[in-house]
Amino acid sequence: MATYSLVIRRLMIVSLTIVVSRAITSPLLTLFLSNKLGLNQQDVGLLLGIAVFIATLLALYGGYIIDRLEKRRLLILAMLSSAIGFVLLTFADNLYLTTATLVITETASALFLIGSKAILSENLPMGQRAKAFSLRYTLTNIGYATGPMLGVVIAGVYPIAPFLIAGGIAFFSIFLMIGIPRDSALTPAIGQPQSFLKTLVTLKNDRTLIMFTCGCLLSTVVHGRFTLYLSQYLLVTEDSKRALETMAALLACNAISVILLQYQIGRFLKREQLRYWIAGGTSLFIVGLIGFSLADSLVSWCVAMFIFTLGEMIIYPAEFLFVDTLAPEELRGSYYGAQNLAALGGALSPVICGYLLLHSPAPTMFYALSALTAMGGFLCFMSGRRVAMHQK
Repeated sequence: MATYSLVIRRLMIVSLTIVVSRAITSPLLTLFLSNKLGLNQQDVGLLLGIAVFIATLLALYGGYIIDRLEKRRLLILAMLSSAIGFVLLTFADNLYLTTATLVITETASALFLIGSKAILSENLPMGQRAKAFSLRYTLTNIGYATGPMLGVVIAGVYPIAPFLIAGGIAFFSIFLMIGIPRDSALTPAIGQPQSFLKTLVTLKNDRTLIMFTCGCLLSTVVHGRFTLYLSQYLLVTEDSKRALETMAALLACNAISVILLQYQIGRFLKREQLRYWIAGGTSLFIVGLIGFSLADSLVSWCVAMFIFTLGEMIIYPAEFLFVDTLAPEELRGSYYGAQNLAALGGALSPVICGYLLLHSPAPTMFYALSALTAMGGFLCFMSGRRVAMHQK
């Protein structure tokens, strides 16, 4: 990381601290909301789903704003909003205030993700972007590997402390971004900015972007929230003790694999071959899902998880590079905001999988997910083919 500029180094560090602030609260949020508001688990899930849905739609406008204003300031605003949101959650005692607070924190997270992608693209030459994004994703997984354990330990001492600490981490991360000097790479695009409506028309008319986003949405159903449907499946097919042991092993396998291999894999991604990389990642997802359906021991579960994780390590940087290749310089944030709509697939995942587990034999869920990711991979591959034909 020492080879990168001050802007990139500080952005990487801030990306890690922001993830840690969210990860500290992640295992406690549903229980906290349930106790605070007196809601059952189904209602808490609905509340979180609504917040994610609204935030994802707001992020589309957020991408447009990122193209118009200084990105560093917007990232600072997103971090400040996260800090305030985490603290407000400890005071939320009614459904409306809690929903508004969750929307603020989820929108701030999406805005930070889109803005940080745009800054990476603007401050790095094309040949270094895949490696930088893979490094960022590695740091993200380090945060998610350590944050939840830290949050559970802290909550054992004082239940609301993780939310206050998360707010503090997000707030003090601001000073790292303030220390980044303003330069031409962080200023708004030169020229007369077009309106949001015209930007939406531009996005709507880019059929390659629409096709790719639809493909990403289908794939995100599979990899966006895989921990949720795996836990749903295990609770249906195993006793609770065995299910928890298996999930702990799978999460550890996923985190260790990403931390050790993500950066190395990212070094080999090439723009000219992105559609083939995406096809390979999709194939690994399918093999991993079939492996889950056949797993009958902890070792076989972990082998399937490793194969699935290889697909994840390819797909994440490949999606970033594809949108980076597709986006015009002056609409980079808007394109990332549009592609971020694929996150809705993660919200649909537990709903689809819950229905399948209830109305069909349990392994059917994995075959249905295989079909979805195959469809998503096909759309992404065809999008890449359209780009290659256009370039020729």
